[in-house]
Amino acid sequence: MKPGDHGRITENKDGGRWVASVYVRDQDGRRRRVERSSTRSREDARRQLQRHLAERRAPLEGQLVTLQTTLSELFEIWIATKVKDGKGGKGKIQPQTAEDYRECWRLHGAGPLGALRITELPTSWANKHLQSMNSPSQARRLRNILSGMFGLAVRYDVLAVNPMRETETVYTNPDPVRAVTPAEFERIRDEVGRYVLGLDEHGRRKPGPRPGKLLQAFVALMAATGGRPNEVLALRRCDINLLRDPPIATFRGTLIKEKGKPLRRQEFRKGHAPPHTIVLPEFGVKALADLIEGSDPLDPVFANRNGGWMSLNNMRSQLRNALPEDLDWVTPHSFRRTVATVIRDAHGPAEAQAQLSHSNLATTETHYLEKQTQGPDARAALERFAEGEENAS
Repeated sequence: MKPGDHGRITENKDGGRWVASVYVRDQDGRRRRVERSSTRSREDARRQLQRHLAERRAPLEGQLVTLQTTLSELFEIWIATKVKDGKGGKGKIQPQTAEDYRECWRLHGAGPLGALRITELPTSWANKHLQSMNSPSQARRLRNILSGMFGLAVRYDVLAVNPMRETETVYTNPDPVRAVTPAEFERIRDEVGRYVLGLDEHGRRKPGPRPGKLLQAFVALMAATGGRPNEVLALRRCDINLLRDPPIATFRGTLIKEKGKPLRRQEFRKGHAPPHTIVLPEFGVKALADLIEGSDPLDPVFANRNGGWMSLNNMRSQLRNALPEDLDWVTPHSFRRTVATVIRDAHGPAEAQAQLSHSNLATTETHYLEKQTQGPDARAALERFAEGEENAS
């Protein structure tokens, strides 16, 4: 027999039941006896055995993933294979991404699915669970996690196909990209200025310490560069050159926060992208001038009261407190979209892509550019068409 073949099925009476048995040569080359029984009849025992043979997979011995592995156990095995080991590598993830995956599994996977064994989650059940989740973004993340887990099970020959392949992707209707207008930006700077000075709506000084002394500079630099917020907050004195003509800032790293660990600077940008240099407009230079004066080259530009890295959550909270209700849609990331839109309108989408350092134009156009709703001035072409000219171009 070749691996996967079986011999002749035999049936024998054993007390009050019929036992159908056969020898199977499995993929590991070993011959194993397989049997099924029935108290009804000889033919029923044979049918039970034939059905089992159609679905049976060879027993797996001495490997990490087996038919007895639960999905919670499979998750831990899978996540360990995905985390970077310090050497990088294709398909690997950063520790902070692994923490996001762990949190998603803890909240949405471990409880309803974790106790199931690998073969006990059919596509229909997985799809129903994903579609029932309240958060579409978490549902998409869980689908990616499960797809990776079951892909690992397929590679271990525990499953023939990945049951997540045919589950539906959970889609959302994202809000349209909105950029800050010049008038809104002026209001934002005014409101932030009042907040930093501790003034109330009537211009009177409020009691207590002045909050958010770095917020003005942060807003200005976000609008001057379009950088990712955590890359802006990761700038050091040595990343700024205001004496150069033109003055520049270079993003070389980003801030990351792992569960149970202090905020730290990662020595490379998102996706291991190379350093990205931005030419600074005058208002960006003014925002940085006081911050970098007299500091050590490796000191943070945006340093907290202890001289360490400033948290984006802190900045986000300060901005939220500074702005009135009608501007509550403005977040640190809004300035990245605004910069992209301003540069697109002045210089074209390719320049906007270059400013944001995206690897492809589609990302910039889909997620960062406010949609244009005005058509071109095509009056001449349309007039020629109306006058009967064949080629209206």
